[in-house]
Amino acid sequence: MGLFQDPSGRILVSRRAADAHLGGLWEFPGGKFATGESAGAALKREVWEELGVRVLAATRILTLGHRYSDRSVRLHVFRIARWAGRPESREGQALRWVARDELATLPFPAASRAIVTAARLPAIYLISPDPGSHSEIARCLGQVDRALGRGGLHLLQVRAPSLDRQVFLQYARGLMEVAHAHAAETLVNAPQAWLDALPPAGWHLTERRMNALSSRPDREGWLAASVHDRGSLDRAMALPVDFVVLGPVRPTQTHPGAEPLGMAGLAGLCANAGCPVFALGGMIPSDLLAARALGAQGIAAIRGILND
Repeated sequence: MGLFQDPSGRILVSRRAADAHLGGLWEFPGGKFATGESAGAALKREVWEELGVRVLAATRILTLGHRYSDRSVRLHVFRIARWAGRPESREGQALRWVARDELATLPFPAASRAIVTAARLPAIYLISPDPGSHSEIARCLGQVDRALGRGGLHLLQVRAPSLDRQVFLQYARGLMEVAHAHAAETLVNAPQAWLDALPPAGWHLTERRMNALSSRPDREGWLAASVHDRGSLDRAMALPVDFVVLGPVRPTQTHPGAEPLGMAGLAGLCANAGCPVFALGGMIPSDLLAARALGAQGIAAIRGILND
């Protein structure tokens, strides 16, 4: 399956025929493998047959398995970076270019949940700096405000592990106000009980908090997790979370003792990921294209974005 995005950020979707399996639901362009065909070759053939478009560059970003009551499917999802031709319906299917936020309002098959998430998420995930003390809150709020004000940032993790509950909640409220002013979504990295004292937001799980859960919590907003290896990535996908932050890819001040994955390690873990992956650890905006070429959704960072 392929994710097409036009210059204005809209995503191409098509509607399944009423008499097909899961008829009437929306989906992303693509189809079934032919005998002996690779995933990349199948994508190019199906897109040409369905849309009359030649795929020139594509990167696999998700590998998904799903069991319906009557069948099982395995989906290989590609972000299509370049193509030739204008998509048009060659098989009678309805086609639409839709805004990313509108995707959440359309009915998709259950197997497409992670694809819709990947299409809706931005490419950069900003993580808030840790003030360390109450006296530094104003400075950190100013840093985040300036970063969001430059544009292009729409997702913020509220994180400050050094702060106690009362000071953290004050900082979190300030960050959420700044994010709202810049039309950015927020996830809070804190104990679940602390979130109940804040306005509705997503929840970013540490690996320890993720491991303490037996099922996905019933909360508003995005659910994300920090992971470091194949085992923790698999646990996150099983919960399931909406996306993960994977690292450290390079040495970082936040996790000084952790063994870096390197870009090769990032690529290996992205290869079979069933949810979007943000690369963390020494990432800066100029790393974005390389990370996405390896299958990542994008990059996550604190200093690398705030200091850009």
